[in-house]
Amino acid sequence: MESASYKQAWERPETLEQLNRRIHDGVPVDELKARAENRRDVCFHELFPYAAPARGAKVLELGQGVGWIMEAMLDAFHIEEIVGLDISANMIARASERRHDTRASYVLYDGLRVPLGDDEFDNVYSIACIQHIEKHHAFLVMKELARVLKPGGHATFHLLSVHHRRPPTRTFEEECWRHVNNSDVHWHHYYSFDELFVLLSQELGVTDLDIKYRGSSFWVHFSKGTPNRFHDDGLEREYFPNRDLPATIRVPASTNLATT
Repeated sequence: MESASYKQAWERPETLEQLNRRIHDGVPVDELKARAENRRDVCFHELFPYAAPARGAKVLELGQGVGWIMEAMLDAFHIEEIVGLDISANMIARASERRHDTRASYVLYDGLRVPLGDDEFDNVYSIACIQHIEKHHAFLVMKELARVLKPGGHATFHLLSVHHRRPPTRTFEEECWRHVNNSDVHWHHYYSFDELFVLLSQELGVTDLDIKYRGSSFWVHFSKGTPNRFHDDGLEREYFPNRDLPATIRVPASTNLATT
């Protein structure tokens, strides 16, 4: 079964040079290594240092593209094995072309079901990928990534928030029509704190959930099978019904949101 039309923008055959130019927001090739290292450091040094891969870890990256962040991970951590998971055979081929490392391998999947075993990886991460996946597919992918994560392991995701600025040359309506017509472009899907909280803590039932906001992005950590639902108990108090909202939209304490 074809998983989604969003795949079209990523599956077409292109050279490594064409992909580097198209999928990296116009950033010059000689700056891509530094950008990948910065994103790695934001995730594993600044925001979630407790989630950094340990020596000998087996790691999975969702949507490795042509492998810049995968390379940055191998340079920084004593990883035993890292697997890139992608919907595009061309991306996998170009990543292999760009850098060969015996610790790295790749798995092609259909965008819905991950062909890997349960409880297989110490670390699972994804940066600047899930934003391009239709939300109902993204939820199923998150569920699959939680499945392949070892109990007590660390999953870290980057997602765009609703405050992310669209290109100033397009209105939001124009952006919506681009999605509807799927004109072979990168789609963007935006998240709020509340939906991430509900999807991860309630629907997926992950543990040690941590959601941090930086710039116009959410950075998320979770584990599974650990004693604590949240990495910080203060996270639950940020959930919508208890948040200090402006008076014009504040929800009365007596309101039963489940029935409204």
